[in-house]
This record gives sequence, structure tokens and C-alpha cells, in this order.
Amino acid sequence: MCVGPEAIVAMGLAAEGTAAASTIATVASVGMGAMTGITALGTIQQGKAQQQMANYNAQVAQNQAIAARQKAEFEEKAHRRQVAQLKGTQRAGAGASGGELLDMGDIFDMTAEEAELDALAIRYGGQMGATAAQQRATLARMEGRAAKQASYTDAGKTLLTGAKSGLALL
Repeated sequence: MCVGPEAIVAMGLAAEGTAAASTIATVASVGMGAMTGITALGTIQQGKAQQQMANYNAQVAQNQAIAARQKAEFEEKAHRRQVAQLKGTQRAGAGASGGELLDMGDIFDMTAEEAELDALAIRYGGQMGATAAQQRATLARMEGRAAKQASYTDAGKTLLTGAKSGLALL
């Protein structure tokens, strides 16, 4: 059997077409791999950014806890000073009116008890505010760690999906 020149040219073109198709598939696969890697890296960077934001929010909440404690401490001291002044005014009023201090003892005791309850309520309110802020700080840190971990998981999924797609092209 004799093969003519047209058949030889056709076989050569077919071989070139197969090589070109293979080269295109390889280039596409490499390009897809690069995009997959960039996407995975972006996912990790996004997770790190979310963690940084969460850490910032945690620090803000930590500062709020400190401020709540300091405010309560200040208000408690101010209240105690006011009560001390009130007691002095009560004693002076009792002395000026001619009343005996022994008879005024119950009033002084009631004033002292009420003042102490108020001071303790101020302290408690500050502690509750500080505790709430502390819990927000802890939650923000946990969310940050979770976002970072999720970014690694998502990046891994992206790489595996990209690898699977790249192999399918070859």
C-alpha cells in the first residue's frame, strides 16, 4: 500500500494538533494551579485579618473592663465622701438643735447602713460591667482564632479542589 503526500501532510498536521492541544492543556493546568494558590493565600490572609480585627475588639473590651472598674471605684469613693459629709451635717444639726447624740444614734445607724448598701451597689455595678467587658474580650479572641483556623481549612479545600480540576485538564 502506498501512502500519498496528502496523507503524510494530514498525519503531520494531526500530530501537530495533538501536541498543541497537549501544550494548551498544560498551560491551562499551570495557570489554574497558580490561581488556586493565589486564592488559597488570599483566604489565609483574610483569616489573619479577621483575627487581627478580633484581637483589636478584644483589646477594646479589655479597656472597657478596666474603665468600668475604675469608674466604679471612683464613684464608690465619691459616695463615701458624700456620706461622711452627710453624717457630719447630721451631727452638727443634732447638736445645734439641742438633741442628744444618743437619741440620734438610730438615725446615724440607718444612714450608715444605707450608705454602705449604696456603696456596695456601686461596686457591684462596676464589677458586673467589667465582667461583661471581659467576656466580650474573651469571645472576640475566640472568634479570631476560629476565623484564622477556618481560613486554613478553606485554603486547604481550595487547593484540593484546584488540584482535582488541574488533573482533570491533563
